[in-house]
Amino acid sequence: MLSIRARVGLSREVFARLLSISPRVLATIETGEEPSEPVRRRLTEVRRVIDALSGVIQDEAIGKWLLTPNDAFDGLKPLEVIERGEVDRIWRMVY
Repeated sequence: MLSIRARVGLSREVFARLLSISPRVLATIETGEEPSEPVRRRLTEVRRVIDALSGVIQDEAIGKWLLTPNDAFDGLKPLEVIERGEVDRIWRMVY
């Protein structure tokens, strides 16, 4: 997880929000503890979204993009769209 987080320049707090877990749980996972099945599924989904975004946005800009209000999402930040469980809106934008 740390490599994904570092790749796009996200803080532990923001990445934890993407996974719907606390920063403390994320820190524990990053030190080697196995994530629960729901967290593992969410990580796979987040990894896929980040990989798709890297096809249209430079990796270094993805973190900033996730935290910037976007008119395409009615002024919501992409992070907020993902937190709401509306990741399909991100997929539609990518494709």
